[in-house]
Amino acid sequence: MVSAILASPALGQVGSGPVPTPVASTENTSGVTVYDEKFFSAYAVVTARDMLERIPGLSGLFPSGVQPTEAKRGLRSETDQVLINGKRNTGKNNNVSDFLERIPATQVLRVEVISGNVKEINASVGGRVVNIILRTDKASGSGTFVAGFIKLSDGQVHPSGQVSYSVEAGPWSTTMGLETRARLQPLDVTDKIVSPAGQITGRLAETRDRDRQEYTGRARVAYSFPGGESLQVSLFDLYYPQADKDTSRLFSVTSLGETNLSATESRIKGHDAKFELTSDYVKPFGSSSKFLGLAVVNRNNIVRASEVFSIFNFAPTQTGGDSRNEKRDEKILRGTIQTDITNNQKLEYGVEGAKTKLDKNLDFFSLANGVRVNVPVFNSKTKISEDRIEVFSTYSWKPFTALEIEPGLAAEFSWLDQNGKDVTAHRTFKFVKPSFNIWYNLAERDRIFFSFKRDVGQLTFEDFGASFIREDNELVAGNPNLVPEKAWVFELGTEYRLANDAGLFQAKGFYKRVSDVNDRVPLGPTFSGPGNLGSGQNYGVRLESSLKLIKLGLFDGVIGGTYLLQKSKVRDPFSGKDRRFALQPKYEATFNYRQDVQSIGLSFGAEYAHFGPFVQSDFARFDRRTTGGDVRLFVEKQLGRGLVLRLFNGNALQISNTRDRTLYSISQASGQVLSQEYRIEKPTHFWGVRLRGTF
Repeated sequence: MVSAILASPALGQVGSGPVPTPVASTENTSGVTVYDEKFFSAYAVVTARDMLERIPGLSGLFPSGVQPTEAKRGLRSETDQVLINGKRNTGKNNNVSDFLERIPATQVLRVEVISGNVKEINASVGGRVVNIILRTDKASGSGTFVAGFIKLSDGQVHPSGQVSYSVEAGPWSTTMGLETRARLQPLDVTDKIVSPAGQITGRLAETRDRDRQEYTGRARVAYSFPGGESLQVSLFDLYYPQADKDTSRLFSVTSLGETNLSATESRIKGHDAKFELTSDYVKPFGSSSKFLGLAVVNRNNIVRASEVFSIFNFAPTQTGGDSRNEKRDEKILRGTIQTDITNNQKLEYGVEGAKTKLDKNLDFFSLANGVRVNVPVFNSKTKISEDRIEVFSTYSWKPFTALEIEPGLAAEFSWLDQNGKDVTAHRTFKFVKPSFNIWYNLAERDRIFFSFKRDVGQLTFEDFGASFIREDNELVAGNPNLVPEKAWVFELGTEYRLANDAGLFQAKGFYKRVSDVNDRVPLGPTFSGPGNLGSGQNYGVRLESSLKLIKLGLFDGVIGGTYLLQKSKVRDPFSGKDRRFALQPKYEATFNYRQDVQSIGLSFGAEYAHFGPFVQSDFARFDRRTTGGDVRLFVEKQLGRGLVLRLFNGNALQISNTRDRTLYSISQASGQVLSQEYRIEKPTHFWGVRLRGTF
């Protein structure tokens, strides 16, 4: 379908009369491109997200597929690249795509795309920041709604719906909304077990049923005081119940056929609950200074209870189970002062304090003759708390218009306590984090950028206590001695924008020298868990392109994509050999295309995301995994009066994931292969309908 789309320029000219060409109203050497109402008038946009999807270079705000997430420390590096009226959308649980879908297009006055340094947000040195300017000239209110359903290939049908309302009334700005959507994708899993001689000796068949419906509420209230003072308060609440069932059957395979050796069923129930309250305060003072205050309070709660049954015989017999309860609280307070020393020199300095707590309980039990027997697990109950304070400062200097230089320095201090029945520990961390950024505009639309910084990773508190990997039926010991991963990060890149806002190309290379690499390590003679491997390196290149095809004399479409190719090396503690960092894909590729046929009010397109192979290592096994590409297709039809009907198809090509596992009889270091397992995971494909509109 993608090739058919690219090969059909005539579709952009269906109907009589010329098709209007959207134009950006301004483009200047300051790196700001403005898209006003005239640009979007050619489209029946419903939300702010609809508007951004028509702008080249912004596809990265709406990633396709399931991407690995990297935990960050504090607020400065947790922001999305979107501002609303020049103010960031503070928070650690907010998704920029969901937020933009709640802003009606009728409330947007213009969109500014900024390349370069933006103090209000800590974007990548080569990133772009979007500033959405809402109407404040007159009191107005409008809302958006979504109603639809998703049908899975196994026959399940789940509803989806969303309603939101926004009001702009002079200094007041309010947005609130409710939403429900399905968050599920069942899997069929097959393992083929092969001997060192190449003979198939067994087969494992597993079905993972998922029944998950997410419920979310959001609200944002902002007020602008006279003199430039402003206050914004946001609320986020999520409830995510889960009811899963995993059925597994193990077969032996001989020349005479298959024999069913065992069959088990795991029934898992529970929920995730998240709550977050944030505030953002700005106070100008003096002739050219302002204070920015940010505050976040969030609570996450994970509850799981599972029961394991043997279904090998006619009547299911419970054999055991487990339960998990995690409560995490985080409070962050950040204050920053920004001041203009001269017209071309700016200074920023501030302090951030945070307090994080985790209370984790993990229980196991077995059943003997119908009697429950608790199974003791080391370090399964623990409480962890961290108090952290960071002071920081950056100085930016523009010796001339085309060049900006920004050195920075931060110092972080934290105190971590862990208390439990099995482990009691207290540790102190101190980190100095220098940084240096350069932006240089070679010409009106060309720029280069360079950055180096000292980066400190976020500790995953859940790794301090014991955990259970259900996929492998494996208990993993916690590690109270885990320390953060540190890295020296260097980036060098360039960006070229085509004339008439027709698109852009960007290339960026990076090199990271990493110490205390977080991965699985030996914690005893026979068991392993999370830990620190030592030093390693990671380097690669990231390419991005995006084109507005109508500006090139073609049809009205936006096509874009990214490609990341990276290598890494660290010494494996189990085999003694060098390998890639665990869970780090060898490459990542995304593609997106959208075509608008304005004359008949039709749009269609495709999204694609694919992640290259990654590895995992343990005492007596080594895994190589691949994630099949996720292809999503859609077609939209404008029905008039602000209504848009969308049909979509997910996992359209039904591409499978794979896992090749090598098992060793003693250890990886011995080199004695016991068997190999070749796994194929087949995610379900789905299709759905959504009706969107405004009121």
